[in-house]
Amino acid sequence: MIEQKNKTFLYLAEQLSIFPFILFLISCSDQSFNNTCDINSKAYIETSLLITATGQKTHPCYPGIQIVSDRGINLSDNFLTLSEAGGTTSYGSSFTLQVFLGTEPKDDVNIQVIVGNPSFAFVSQTNLFFSKSNWNQSQSTVITAVNDTVINGTHSTLIRFVPNSNDTSFPLNEKFVQAEILDNDKIIFLTSVGLTGAFGGVPGVDNVCQTNANCPIGKVCKGMVGDSFYSLRRASVTANLGDGQIDWVLKPNASYFRQNRTDLIATTNNVSLFTFNLLLPISGSSSTAWTGINPNWTNNGNNCDGWTVTGTNGYGGDTGSSTSTALGFNSFGCTSGLLLYCVEQ
Repeated sequence: MIEQKNKTFLYLAEQLSIFPFILFLISCSDQSFNNTCDINSKAYIETSLLITATGQKTHPCYPGIQIVSDRGINLSDNFLTLSEAGGTTSYGSSFTLQVFLGTEPKDDVNIQVIVGNPSFAFVSQTNLFFSKSNWNQSQSTVITAVNDTVINGTHSTLIRFVPNSNDTSFPLNEKFVQAEILDNDKIIFLTSVGLTGAFGGVPGVDNVCQTNANCPIGKVCKGMVGDSFYSLRRASVTANLGDGQIDWVLKPNASYFRQNRTDLIATTNNVSLFTFNLLLPISGSSSTAWTGINPNWTNNGNNCDGWTVTGTNGYGGDTGSSTSTALGFNSFGCTSGLLLYCVEQ
């Protein structure tokens, strides 16, 4: 922590409105006259004031020391971005937030950590306790996103830090952190018309999905196909293991819905594969879609030569099946007009 005698200056700096400036730091040597890095010098205090006023969290000469901007509660961050992805089917990514006090309290300080919307995020510590013996040591709470099964886009929640103490002179102002959470739930849709197996390769398959009217505006959509000819897309080398994936279109621990965005098809496992049976078939009616994927997620050898020609065969799946035949059940001539499974990325 920064020495007590300088904390008042740092706190006052937060209250100032300072015009843009250019700050030049002179070279540092211990205890030199008016040295920016000498805590006993005027330059050190002035530099600390300017740094705090511009919102920086550390001093250039002491990067391991947190700059105190409030005599009460101080937080290492006020805004953070999490994702529903990056964890399990229940939770997503996490962020460790540091909490510390700006001044020594005369009595214990208890800080309650309250998540505004617990369905969006949760914290590892709901209470932080500071006493006269540990007040100058930072404490942490881990903020973790909830991995839900709802397509709700980017959403956010406010996390409150509410102090309580019998020390009436200690600032008991609440502090807040806004947590923005990126959604990982997507849709799978079918193309509306049948197409031959000559798409111009996997990029051509993806282009059909990307330009389809059902691809959400501003999103990327790709085709759920395998390519054993040019090896441009693969879900698994070994049956159902998800190993050796190449440009695979499903994400781990993500929920996938039908085009209406409410009917849940299934949630992938931690290797980005569905475990059959699906909760619902991808389509409400039975048709056939090009896949080039075996029922065990490995690539099938029939894929219209990497989805480039019509003179061979391609493997297809049943769009109305909730079993592994949704991936593949038969081979078809590449001149056939079949659909595609398209996946929002």
